[in-house]
Amino acid sequence: MIKENEIMDLANECCGNGMIFPVSATVRAGNRILVLLDGDEGVNIDDCVRVSRFIESHLDREKEDFELEVSSFGIGTPLILPRQYTNNIGRHAKVTLKDQTVVTGILTGVADSGFTLSVKVPPKKKETINQEIAFADCLKTQIIVSFK
Repeated sequence: MIKENEIMDLANECCGNGMIFPVSATVRAGNRILVLLDGDEGVNIDDCVRVSRFIESHLDREKEDFELEVSSFGIGTPLILPRQYTNNIGRHAKVTLKDQTVVTGILTGVADSGFTLSVKVPPKKKETINQEIAFADCLKTQIIVSFK
């Protein structure tokens, strides 16, 4: 069976230390492989094709058949890697903590152990405070997309 860590290793090898990077790799029943990419300046179709061809060239269909899909990390998908948080500094984020508390604010900084949100304080919500959130306390973080 094809292993997720093997796919991530191949995706990392293909991307190197460039502008794009693999966020996740999953292998489902029937060897259906999904690799999600993100990038410091976004991901285009050529990036997905390059990573797909690289991974496919390192797998043997004669030995084990598979289905491979390489895609960009979607809008509204929860952030996973610290690098994604860094790329989204200045954007509005909705954070769900492990205790189910929801915090929204502007992502203002990222450190090794967590990140900082500028959060408006009730009741008038004009004053803001910086709230530090540890990655370990975070269940999910989603960027809030505004079409204003």
